[in-house]
Amino acid sequence: MSRRDDRQEAFIQALGLTKRVTERGRRGKPTCADCFFHRKQLCALDLDSPCSTFRPYSPEGLQPPRQPALLVRTA
Repeated sequence: MSRRDDRQEAFIQALGLTKRVTERGRRGKPTCADCFFHRKQLCALDLDSPCSTFRPYSPEGLQPPRQPALLVRTA
């Protein structure tokens, strides 16, 4: 590591910033690394589990959340 890299690493640690985990979670159990906002570096949170704004990442881009089926009541 060069001296510049050492100074940059020290600066990042002094600010309290951490390297984000980019490994995907197991199937069926989403993690923060599976989130669209995390993968595009738009998330400011550093959590171990997904937050309430979690949206799954897909190569096609941001997908709207699934809406529940509308049930028609008959009176």
